[in-house]
Amino acid sequence: MKARKNRAFFVETLIITFLLLLMLTILVRIFGAAAQKSRYAERRTQAAQVAQNVVAMFEAGEGAVGEAQQELIDTANDEYSEIETPQTTITLHFDEMGNPADDGVYQVTLFMTCEVRAVGNMITGNMDIVHVDQPEENLAQLDTAIYFPDDVDAVLSTDEAIDFESIARTETEAMTEEGSVFPAQEEQTADSDQTEAAS
Repeated sequence: MKARKNRAFFVETLIITFLLLLMLTILVRIFGAAAQKSRYAERRTQAAQVAQNVVAMFEAGEGAVGEAQQELIDTANDEYSEIETPQTTITLHFDEMGNPADDGVYQVTLFMTCEVRAVGNMITGNMDIVHVDQPEENLAQLDTAIYFPDDVDAVLSTDEAIDFESIARTETEAMTEEGSVFPAQEEQTADSDQTEAAS
C-alpha cells in the first residue's frame, strides 16, 4: 500500500515537472519572439534613418555617391562611348546612428542609372539596406532620382544664344511699317478723332 502511494506520488511529480518544463519552453519562445520582433523593428527604424542619409548624399552629390554620379554623367556625355544608358552599383556601410562607417553594421547597395535628356542628365537610384548579421533580410528599399541640368553656357553658347527681345522688336517694327500692327487700336483712334471733330 505504501509502495503504491509512493509510485503515485512519483508519477504526479513527473507530470507536474513535465507541465512546468512545457510552460517554461512556451514562455521562452514567446519572450524570444518578442525580443526578435523588437530587434527587427529597431533595425528597420535605423535602416530608415540610413536611407534618409543616403538620399541626402544622393541629392547633394557627396562622397562616393557624388563620385559615382559624376562618372555616370561623364560616360553618358562622352560622344565616343557606346553605352547609351550607363549604370553602376556602389556599396556603402553605416553605423547604428546612421553615419557612414567602413565597419558599419548596415550595408547599402545603391544601383544608379543615368539617362541623357535634352538639356541635362537624369540619374535614378535604387537602394537596398540590410544588416550585416542577416544579409538575407531586406530592411528597407527606396527609389530616388535627381536631375542635373547642363550649364547655361553649354546649353546656350554665345554664338547660339537667341536674343528674343531683339527678335520681338524687329518683328514689331516690320509690322508697323506694313501698317498691320494693332489694327483695332488704329480704328479706335480714328473713331476718337471723328468724335472730337463732330463735337
